[in-house]
Amino acid sequence: MDAQTAVAVSMYKNGEKVPVITEATGLTEHQIAAAVTAAHIPFVADRNAAPAPPIDTAATLIAWGTDHSSPRLQRLAGQARAALADLQQAQRREQAVTAAEEEVRAAEQQLAAARQALRDAKGPGPKPTADEEASPIGRPDRDETARIRAWARDNGHQVAPVGLVPRAVVDAYRATQPAAA
Repeated sequence: MDAQTAVAVSMYKNGEKVPVITEATGLTEHQIAAAVTAAHIPFVADRNAAPAPPIDTAATLIAWGTDHSSPRLQRLAGQARAALADLQQAQRREQAVTAAEEEVRAAEQQLAAARQALRDAKGPGPKPTADEEASPIGRPDRDETARIRAWARDNGHQVAPVGLVPRAVVDAYRATQPAAA
């Protein structure tokens, strides 16, 4: 770093304004900015600019509006307060729904795991015997249905001429038939 640049950096560190540094050293604003940045100092071109106003919180602004003499600003503060209350309520409701949905998901996962444990504990169950496999426990076919209807009418059971025969009538009919050997 040459002497001029060192003087410019020193002047900047001491709070001099950029135009004063430019006049004293003959360096441009761009050269001063490069030298200051190279010295690891944040460069601000307009050091006399007013600092940014502090950002007020919503509560501060609402309090200011509520206490203001202007009815318009008081009304705006009331509207803002109501809007914030609505937002807070919506946020709480959304958080409650999200939490409840998560609880439901967790409970469903626990229930699925418990059901699987029950199925595993029960095992596949006993195999049917040859006699059980041969027994007619299903729905009767067309021919058997016709025989069941005739038997039912002959034995005092009420059956419709078409459609399914009641299970009790089918079971009663089958109970009267000799077992197939």
